[in-house]
Amino acid sequence: MLWPDGRMNVAGEAVEWSPPRRLSVTWSVQGMEGFGELPECLVSYQIAQSGEAVKLTMSESHWWDVPRDILKGGEMGWPKIFSSLKSLLETGNPLVTANEPPPPEFMEAVKRAAVERPWLRQ
Repeated sequence: MLWPDGRMNVAGEAVEWSPPRRLSVTWSVQGMEGFGELPECLVSYQIAQSGEAVKLTMSESHWWDVPRDILKGGEMGWPKIFSSLKSLLETGNPLVTANEPPPPEFMEAVKRAAVERPWLRQ
């Protein structure tokens, strides 16, 4: 998936597809320095009825000990993704947000992990 501003690609494959309740996909960020070296993770979406609304639960699973600074960067991005998805589903148009650069500590942690490859020691 290429983001509208062209800053990165997300690649992956469907691992589980159980419409209309569950989708699990591998997730790998491409197009940003260092990210292509990191192992993919598993992202799962669970959809359930919750009264008059629909509840969407997302989980992100890693098989290696991901540094906290990398996880914090992802935690900053997911709310924007879900806000845009909600807007798309409700109005037909994704939410457009300002393109903010990732925090420096996030990018440094990614670069460090890409060089050190800690998952090979686990």
